[in-house]
Amino acid sequence: MVRLYCPSKKAFSFIEILIAIFIIGVGAIPVLTMYLSGSRTVEKGGVLFQVAVSAQNIMDTVRCDTFLFEGIPVNIVIPSEKDRGLFMPKELVEKYKAVANLKIDEAKGHLVNDSADQERNLYRIDLTIDWVENGEKRKYSLMNYRANTNSQNLKAATKFE
Repeated sequence: MVRLYCPSKKAFSFIEILIAIFIIGVGAIPVLTMYLSGSRTVEKGGVLFQVAVSAQNIMDTVRCDTFLFEGIPVNIVIPSEKDRGLFMPKELVEKYKAVANLKIDEAKGHLVNDSADQERNLYRIDLTIDWVENGEKRKYSLMNYRANTNSQNLKAATKFE
């Protein structure tokens, strides 16, 4: 009986190592690309969410503050030295250079029923937040109306019976 000597293989050859690295690289690169893309999307969504919440907070404060409606039209830039209790998170202002523009004016084009009189007890509130994200200018706008029901000369656009 003839025995063939077959030495046991205890190491990988250089070619085998290169092939293994190539196969791992082909599988890992798409996974890393998806991970990085997903993390950027989550960050963008977080900033947009923060802007939307800030805009809603400012709008809620404005709608409840009757003193803001005494000197119509009103134009306020936030942040400003006269904040009037209106603010945005520090991170938005510092990191993203966010600036909000608030405009309050009479709601034009709304008439009192059965007349051609302009509705004087309805105000339009426009809020726009501008910021810079990854070198790109972004904008978020919010618009709302507020009725002044405390007026002495209330003419309602709705008939009450």
